[in-house]
Amino acid sequence: MLQKKPAFFGRPVENTEEWNAEARKEDAVASALAASGLVDATEVKVAVVGSEARLMGEVALEEEIATAGTIALAVEGIDRVRNVLRVKDQQLNAEGESRSL
Repeated sequence: MLQKKPAFFGRPVENTEEWNAEARKEDAVASALAASGLVDATEVKVAVVGSEARLMGEVALEEEIATAGTIALAVEGIDRVRNVLRVKDQQLNAEGESRSL
């Protein structure tokens, strides 16, 4: 059996220490949303200017909009949240399962 040296063919991990303060806050808010388990954050975009976070994109349920705002406001350095999230349009298929339009 031939043993090959492990190799990484993707882009190397960025050094987050070089990010500016707003980029670190954007990352912190996005990570908090993803880790919460309360919000489907796969289609949520975060932008931070100063201490204000702007949440854009779509979530699956109406309740997730307010929850996402609360989570973002709990992130250190975020004092205001502008929440422009909306609920995805959904339709039932023949098997009774919902799907996004």
